[in-house]
Amino acid sequence: MTESKELKLLDSNILVYAYDKSETKKHPIARELVKERWKKEDSVLSIQNLAEFYSVITSKIERPLEIDKAKQIVLDYIDGFEILGYNEKTILEAINVQAIYKIPFWDALIVATMEENSIDTIITENEKDFKKVKWIKTINPFKKAE
Repeated sequence: MTESKELKLLDSNILVYAYDKSETKKHPIARELVKERWKKEDSVLSIQNLAEFYSVITSKIERPLEIDKAKQIVLDYIDGFEILGYNEKTILEAINVQAIYKIPFWDALIVATMEENSIDTIITENEKDFKKVKWIKTINPFKKAE
């Protein structure tokens, strides 16, 4: 379990936008946000965020990164942030969360991981799904940019 110092989870979309230069409005906001959270040491990532980041940044953006570059960024994230893991109990809880809140499984897995680590705030663009979970506070850093 993590320390109780109001930690926030950085969602995968924030990590991607920090490196996706084709997102001209979101990129600088995400880049600064990641740097700030890194310095303040008040945010965490889940193992799922790292996997999603790698998958998206190497294949699903306008100008995908080379594998070696993406791997180095993942290593940097591992060095700079506490990484939350999950296990079979987390997966079973995610299934319950998905059924209760009617959200995609991968978001439910993030919710279950947050719950296990007493984290109630997520920084994400995906307010729609996470706001369905009443105890989660969502912060969308792009609201001002839209």
